[in-house]
Amino acid sequence: MPKFACKCGNVLNLLGVWPEAEWRLVPMTRVGAIADRLDSGEIPNGDEFYDLIDDVSTTVYRCPVCGRLHLEVGKNKFESYRQESEP
Repeated sequence: MPKFACKCGNVLNLLGVWPEAEWRLVPMTRVGAIADRLDSGEIPNGDEFYDLIDDVSTTVYRCPVCGRLHLEVGKNKFESYRQESEP
């Protein structure tokens, strides 16, 4: 069963087609290119759509407990970020 352990100790369950904790960061240039294709009537099928996104996206896991974002920067290599505390 795929899981991801957050630095806060919470374990994110990544089982399923669309795990709630898994997000994608997609450059706006790619979003615009996909929108242009849709506007021109060139509607990609589901597989093409996901290929267009996955080609340039970064996988992000968001911990629902502490809010940390874990960005995948390489195969099973992550950079973690959390919100700065208020002064």
